Order: sequence, then structure tokens, then C-alpha cells
Amino acid sequence: MGYGEAFQFHRQIGKKRVADRILDLNGQLKEGLSRLSHVTLHTPLNRDLSAGFVCFEVNGLSPKEVVSRLREKAVIASSTPYGKSYARFSAGIVNTPAEMDRALSLIRAMA
Repeated sequence: MGYGEAFQFHRQIGKKRVADRILDLNGQLKEGLSRLSHVTLHTPLNRDLSAGFVCFEVNGLSPKEVVSRLREKAVIASSTPYGKSYARFSAGIVNTPAEMDRALSLIRAMA
């Protein structure tokens, strides 16, 4: 899908539906990560206080190690580019709840 098609797709389904979908998927990630004892979630659970990024730490692993392990399993994550770095997810409109469950399962296995 090219940029033009992507913008047309967004216009067709509407900004609110796009935003709600992204908030729902990232909410699924936040809820799941918050339940893992070996994970520290840094993004607020409150939907009104966060949107597209979910930042977290996995005990005993650097953000780069977390990202690398996920990438080995074809799950895309990144690390924040700040002085104190965190691993982060950013679910988008093309992602599915099943993909969020898979990502959470992989993080669960990092305990």
C-alpha cells in the first residue's frame, strides 16, 4: 500500500475509528504488560494520558536485548532514544489483537 492509498484508507474509515483502534490495541498491551511481575510499565494505563507508544522495562534485560529477542520472533519493537532508554511498542491500525497477544506472550517468556 502506498502513501496515497494509506491516506485514502484513513479518510474512508475516519479519524476517530483509527484513533480508537490504536488506543484499544495499545491499551491491550498496557494491560497485559502491567500484569507481568518481571515488567515495569512506564506508560500510564489511563487511555486519556497516552496514545501510540507503550514504554516498558523487562527485569534483567536491556531495552536493546528486549527488542532483539522480539525481532528474532518477527515482532517489531524499538527502544526510546533518550538518556534513560526503555523498550517500546507502538501498535497501529494494521495490527490485530492476536498480534498483541503474541507480543505479550513473548514478553511473558522473558521472565
